[in-house]
Amino acid sequence: MAMRWIETAEEDLHTARLLCSANVHAPACFYAQQAAEKAMKALWYALDQEPWGHSVVALVENFVERDALPDWRQWSDYAAQLDQFYIPTRYPDALPTSTPGRVYRASDSERALACAEPIVNGCREWLAAH
Repeated sequence: MAMRWIETAEEDLHTARLLCSANVHAPACFYAQQAAEKAMKALWYALDQEPWGHSVVALVENFVERDALPDWRQWSDYAAQLDQFYIPTRYPDALPTSTPGRVYRASDSERALACAEPIVNGCREWLAAH
């Protein structure tokens, strides 16, 4: 099960990169968040744990072996940035006066990718070592 989750996380990360390069930034941010969420869930499943929810912060901070992660505190910081992209990047009524497509910029999707990539890559490495 864990390998299915990490593979899907890597697909989401690839999708986020493609969307960013195509200047489609709101969905790129969302896919980056999804990549990190699914990568962390892969670790939970590898330990026969049941991950719950969509908060990457919670998945990092509540991971039973978080001290075995490369730098869980840095991941938590990245996760906090990514969690901001979960809802407002997708819903036209999540922002007060505009739509996600008008608000999110290249700097946002680049930041989302910069936060998601170390989590996804680190999770892949953790799984390979365990």
